[in-house]
Amino acid sequence: MQKNLKIVIVDDNADFLFTMETFLKRNGFEVHTADNGQKGIDLIKKERPDVILLDIMMETLFSGFEVCKQLRSDDDLKDIPIIGISAMGAELDINYSQWPDYEYFRPDTFLEKPVDKQRLLQLIPEVIQKAQKRKRSPKWKKEMEKDWAKKASQT
Repeated sequence: MQKNLKIVIVDDNADFLFTMETFLKRNGFEVHTADNGQKGIDLIKKERPDVILLDIMMETLFSGFEVCKQLRSDDDLKDIPIIGISAMGAELDINYSQWPDYEYFRPDTFLEKPVDKQRLLQLIPEVIQKAQKRKRSPKWKKEMEKDWAKKASQT
């Protein structure tokens, strides 16, 4: 794994931020944290991380869903890989993998809390590689995928 990859964690749970920041720093990552969506977007714009860990069900009005939507619609930030994280499975008995919303919330992958830290370490290089492939994809292919997604949402 490449050393000193930069990660931004956006989560409203201070204990989770501390735990994940400590764990990731001990594993060689540069870590920055934000405790709400607006701070998260500002930090992401400033730091340009290699990966974003994004809580999708924050208690603040600026939820992770909206953060993800804004990032994916920003040409400068849309290719940064996002790992969506949430405890909604345990709290609301909802399994995101069964009910994904790719139009509004498009992370590169999703993890339930409590996060399996070893799985997270495996996912980070995977989502970076996936994002690099997506970024290198020819413009015509990206346009076709947008057209297909648009047509699919209209049906």
